[in-house]
Amino acid sequence: MKYLLISTSILAALCLGLLIAPLLTPRPEAVEGSLIVNQRTYQPRELEERLRTTPYHFDSKSELIDDLINRELLLQEAKKQKIDAEIAFRRSMRDFYEQSMIKTLLDRQYGSAENQPSSTQVATCRSLLSTEFQLRRFDYPTLSAVQNNTGARVEEYNLPYLELPEDTRAAVPDLKEDKLSAPLHSTAGWFRLQLVATRPLAEIEQPSQVEQEKLCRSELRKQKIQGWIEQLHQKAAIRRPTAVKGGE
Repeated sequence: MKYLLISTSILAALCLGLLIAPLLTPRPEAVEGSLIVNQRTYQPRELEERLRTTPYHFDSKSELIDDLINRELLLQEAKKQKIDAEIAFRRSMRDFYEQSMIKTLLDRQYGSAENQPSSTQVATCRSLLSTEFQLRRFDYPTLSAVQNNTGARVEEYNLPYLELPEDTRAAVPDLKEDKLSAPLHSTAGWFRLQLVATRPLAEIEQPSQVEQEKLCRSELRKQKIQGWIEQLHQKAAIRRPTAVKGGE
């Protein structure tokens, strides 16, 4: 509990510092064009910056100012009620901080040049979109189990490519009919795949060519990111709690 209090306090401070700081510091001298809400002063330069960078649409500067007034009054009231000192609030800020960091990282990875698929990869993916796959998936509890091919949980799929599980889709292009794949690993654990059969989808079931291009580029970028995350797992020193080993 002590660790939780310390960690959530630090994260809350990082997230709220810029919002709360104006309430804790002396009000700067108001100049012509400033907005004043009790002890908080928005000077003209800050108002212009807010208008330029706000993620919301305002038809006029007057609408922005109305929104700022509402937000500032609510923030001041929340501070008055000491909501920022509540553990539940700090936990929510910790979660928000972590999720925002992860989203920014993944957005950058998704848009990076090295994760852009080649024309050959897109062409291969488009051929997969027109196919239904009958697969068997063997999930294993441990690496030794997959190496010895024991203790597998078997699932069968008879689905179009994009409806298969995400980690399964990435392995499909390398499968040979009736052959068991080499051991595969994803964040879900160890598994093998067996391609039983394929069936071409009727043309009416297939996306348009433009949609195929869009779907394939998105799918291939996601697969590259999943591969990158898997590499992070492989490089990391991870020790799971004994109570939850083996899928418990």
